[in-house]
Amino acid sequence: MAAISWGTVRGLRTMARRMFSVMEPYGHCRMVADDRGVVTTGERASFTVDWGVFREYLETPGLFVLLGGERAAGVAVLPKRGAQNPADVDRLRAILDRNLKRL
Repeated sequence: MAAISWGTVRGLRTMARRMFSVMEPYGHCRMVADDRGVVTTGERASFTVDWGVFREYLETPGLFVLLGGERAAGVAVLPKRGAQNPADVDRLRAILDRNLKRL
């Protein structure tokens, strides 16, 4: 069971790294999460994603990784470095806990 858990976490982290490399060319983005969903505004695009798109999330030391639900296979990455202070990370964690299942 420990090996399966370790493999799952490692696979999800690899997926998050790949997603970052795909999104990096789009420039700096600002992401805001509230009880309605996640709004992303960037240099080349802006979009809103409702919580219904995601089913669960994974927390790493530097990221929150949102994983798609049954209707969508999407992944979103929320970097913690964008928080202005540790209380902001705690607030985001509370929003995620209210709306998604933690892995």
